[in-house]
Amino acid sequence: MNNDNTNVNSNDNAEVWDSLMKTIYQKGLASLRAFFPNVEGLIANDEKFGQIFIYRVTNDFKKSYDCGFFLRELAEQFQDGGRDAGEWMASFFYELMKTNKGGKELPGPHESEQKEEEFIDHTLFPHCLSAVSEEFAPLTITGHRGLDANHTPVLELGFKDIPAEKCVFPIHYLYKMMQLNRDPSDTLLAELAKLRQKHGVE
Repeated sequence: MNNDNTNVNSNDNAEVWDSLMKTIYQKGLASLRAFFPNVEGLIANDEKFGQIFIYRVTNDFKKSYDCGFFLRELAEQFQDGGRDAGEWMASFFYELMKTNKGGKELPGPHESEQKEEEFIDHTLFPHCLSAVSEEFAPLTITGHRGLDANHTPVLELGFKDIPAEKCVFPIHYLYKMMQLNRDPSDTLLAELAKLRQKHGVE
């Protein structure tokens, strides 16, 4: 009897979850179609991040642009009825179209952990540090790689004039952002700006 009840509850929960995912996916399509006529997509399941919603926009020149979004951020965008969600989602595609005239599909996975590390060291970090330095110039930025309490590799960033507090970003999250054709420096800039506001400095 208990096992039957457990199975029924599990099935109900799975159906509710599937329905929620489909609803968010369809809202994403509808939001983007208000800006672009040719939009398609899919829901991918990532081992670390769970459901990721990937959309493809094809422009009038038959060039395709892919961009991925995390479940949490789409759920937040649609929370208030999604009035600004389409504009927010479309902004990433406009940026891709501006900087990649020939289209930009999602990059494939790196061949090995070594290649991934090389990409992080020679592409991801320089890009992030350059964006942060440019945004907050002439302030001195402090930063280094480290491990958080769960031994997760992180990037710690802060300001020389706020020595007591840093912003900590999981490296695998920043890497995933780039794999979804998103600019990870957007997250860094937003959090560092909040840090300065919190300490009452500009």
